[in-house]
Amino acid sequence: MNKKTTALMLTAATAVLLAGGCQKEDKTGGSAKIYYAAIESGDYYEGWADQLREQTEKNGAEFEAGYAENSVETEVALVKDALTEGSNVFLCGLVSPDITAEIKAAAKDCPIVFINNAPPDSELEADRYIYVASDEYMAGQYQAEFILEKFADKDEINVMILKGPKTASGAIGRTNGLKQTLKASGKKINYVFEDYANWSGDIAKELTGMFLRTKRPVDCVAANNDDMAIGAVTAFEEAGADTGSTLFLGVDASAGGCSAIAEGRMDFTVYQPMSAQITAAVEAARNLAEGKGIKEMDGASEDGKYILLPFEKVTADNVKDYQ
Repeated sequence: MNKKTTALMLTAATAVLLAGGCQKEDKTGGSAKIYYAAIESGDYYEGWADQLREQTEKNGAEFEAGYAENSVETEVALVKDALTEGSNVFLCGLVSPDITAEIKAAAKDCPIVFINNAPPDSELEADRYIYVASDEYMAGQYQAEFILEKFADKDEINVMILKGPKTASGAIGRTNGLKQTLKASGKKINYVFEDYANWSGDIAKELTGMFLRTKRPVDCVAANNDDMAIGAVTAFEEAGADTGSTLFLGVDASAGGCSAIAEGRMDFTVYQPMSAQITAAVEAARNLAEGKGIKEMDGASEDGKYILLPFEKVTADNVKDYQ
């Protein structure tokens, strides 16, 4: 078996695959065969797969995962192959929201729980095609609120933004939340630098180094994730720039991000409840495979298309609770 594919076979009832598509399973429980089509391999998404597998085991179902390596064609093929091999419900981190319809077609009649990257709302359907996440706008809003609190006495704030991939729902939502909340403050906000660092600390470090050579003043660096925030801090440190008067903000409350806050290198991050999202995604997948809905689940939207779990603010005052 390819080392990039994880599988867990339990004593659950065997899923039955019809030639024409996905059959509704026996509603007595334990009948879900879950397949996770991940965006790419690597620590982050393989970490998701490991926790999804553990949670699936607790629910008495079967689990497999495959990695699309950022290829649209590969992700569609993964879903088709998994369907052929008997999967009856999918977890999908979309390589691009633009391929949502293709993924749905590849899964035929099987339900899909989207995670990691949001599909268009128009492609979702109550209790069939749903999205489990946190409200990305809120993460950016929380960053902006921290900035405004720290610079309450300033009428003008110079902001640098480091963003994730251009089409990533997280990058879009977090940036919008940041900008719109800053705008609503009535202060003059100068965006002195803004670019895509694609979740990468190395790219963020390089971009920040380029910016520092312009000698433009900056009050805060707001990054869409912790790795990019840490990359920016490192660039400042290596350039001998003053980090004490600049705020560095990330998202995710990753181990590295929390350590950076505890060390005084970063100022703020936002905890994304990954474990809660994973628990909800597996529970939702099992419910859908058994012909049930999600309306009784925590965070479920009234329209039956979303499960949204709240972010939490992390600063030096409470970072120990997240380490």
